[in-house]
Order: sequence, then structure tokens, then C-alpha cells
Amino acid sequence: MTVDAWTGEARSLAERVARFVRSSLVGGPTEPFEALVVDVARYQARVCPVSRALAAGPIDSLDDVPVVPVSLFKELDVGGVSAELAAATFRTSGTTVGRRGVVRLRSTALYDLGAIGFARAFLGDVPSAGAHLLEDPATAPDSSLSHMVARLVPRSAWFVRGGRVDGDGLAGALRAASGPVFVGATAFALAEWLEGPTPLLPAGSCVMITGGFKGRVRAVDADELVRLAAARLGARVVLEYGMTELSSQLWAAPGQGYRAPPWLRPRVVDPETGAPLPDGVTGQLRFYDLCNLDTAVCVETLDAGRIVDGALWLEGRLPGAPVRGCSLVVEDAGGALP
Repeated sequence: MTVDAWTGEARSLAERVARFVRSSLVGGPTEPFEALVVDVARYQARVCPVSRALAAGPIDSLDDVPVVPVSLFKELDVGGVSAELAAATFRTSGTTVGRRGVVRLRSTALYDLGAIGFARAFLGDVPSAGAHLLEDPATAPDSSLSHMVARLVPRSAWFVRGGRVDGDGLAGALRAASGPVFVGATAFALAEWLEGPTPLLPAGSCVMITGGFKGRVRAVDADELVRLAAARLGARVVLEYGMTELSSQLWAAPGQGYRAPPWLRPRVVDPETGAPLPDGVTGQLRFYDLCNLDTAVCVETLDAGRIVDGALWLEGRLPGAPVRGCSLVVEDAGGALP
């Protein structure tokens, strides 16, 4: 991984973030998390009008860092990367209000370093072959989820096209597999596919479920989907939580809370006041993501959750928040459980 795409102050910060990520994966970080977040936030306030406008004053601590709501990614250019300079442009899957958020990155180097490093640390041995209920990144280059999975499992095939699930194609690919397979899927796509005949997966295979379980008009029971996938496919099932506005992801085993990498810190706040809430209390989720160098180091979501013993437990969307997520692509195409 190189940081050659960045220059000046941004390059120095990219180098620090990369060192933080690498050292965290093998032992401990090279510097305090809060100090690096503050320096990234100061830089972003200088180069990004959105971050600058949201800064209430000097940025000297985590509490001073500008908080960027995910909704602003749909309305404004968040970050200091123009369309002409962007090496990657990711777009959100949409919400009930329609307009998609946009994330522009000067380079995916930090994204790839953090996302793949922590995925492998959490999962252990990742199968080298993949067959996914996701859009092909060759035809959907603006999907950050497909980008992440393609980096994690470079030898992959894709079985969602235009939101439509190619269930027969996936089943055929899995029956032909000669070794373990990694299957990445959104909740709705997997639920639709499991309605038909499915093969048992080769020993050592892994199924990743991501995306929202509640759509605009349909819902999928998360626990039942996990149980059904494990029983029907005979494979390990893991859960992934992320979003286009974040460069890093959280992972969980079924029945457990989500774990974040050291460079991604979730915070639960009171949705009315923004004040931090104690462990075990449900509130609105914010994330401080060091790999978000090109956009906003602190992103506030419309998701609800609580933190218990360092693990994040998701509680769905805040009351009145629009539904969102990559599962909506499949729902929009008409494919989901009733």
C-alpha cells in the first residue's frame, strides 16, 4: 500500500493513519487514537467547507470534532476531493427520499488497508474463491460493498444484476466449487435465494450477511435468516455492518455484538442533545473513522444501538428515520421475502 495519491499535509496524515492501522493489527497503535482524530479533523476543517461550517470552535479534543450527519452526503460535497481528482466514487444505495449520497476518495489505499486487514483478523482464513449475492463491481463501480468484497476475495463471481438475484447461477457455481467458498450477500438477496433449492457448501465455507433487515414495505427476521442460512448451507455465518460513508466495517458472529477495529470508534449519543450515553443505554450512533481521511472523520448515522463490554449491539433505525442500505437495491427490484 502506498500513499502517493496524497500530497502535503494529507500525505503526512495518510502515512500516520496507515502506521496506526498496521501497528494495531499486530500489537498496539503507534499513537493515541484521539490525537490522530483531532489532527485529521483539523485538516478536514481547513480543506472542506462542510467540516469547517460544522466546527463550533477550535478542535482540541474528540468532543470538538465536527460531526457530519450521513444526510449531508446526499446534499453537499463532503471532503476535499473533487470529482476530477477522485480515484473512486462510491454512492449510497438510496433511501425512501431517493437521492443517493456520494463519497469521493483520492485513493482507496487506506480504505483497502483497514477494511481487508480487519476482515481477515476477524474471520481468520478467508476462502480464496467467492460467489456473491452482490452487484459486480465491474458494472457497479460505485458500490463500496462490492469493492470491499472484491478486495477481500479477488477470485469472485457475482449473482445480482440490476437488483435481480440470479439464484440458479449462484447455486450452479456453488455446486461446481471444488473448495471452500466465501458468499457475501445482503439480507434481502439471501432471503430470496433461500426460498428455492440450495446446495450444501464445501467444508470451510463462509457466508457474510450485511445490509438492513427492514425495508420500505418488507422485513426479514435477522435471527431466522441466520439460522436458515446455517442450516441450509452448512457453512459458518458472519455478520458485517458498514456504510458507504464509512471506510471501515464492524463484524460479528451470530448472537454477539459487533466488533470494531481500533481505528474505528463507535459512540452512542442522545439523539436530542448529542451528549454521550453510558454503556448499555440505547441511543444514536456516531463513528470516528481514521480511514475517512478524504471525507469526514466523524460520521453520525440514523441508526440506533448500545455498547456493552466494547461490543456494539444494533437496535435498528431511530424512530422516524428513513430506511436505507444495500438490501434496498434488491427490494426495489421486487426481490424480498413478503
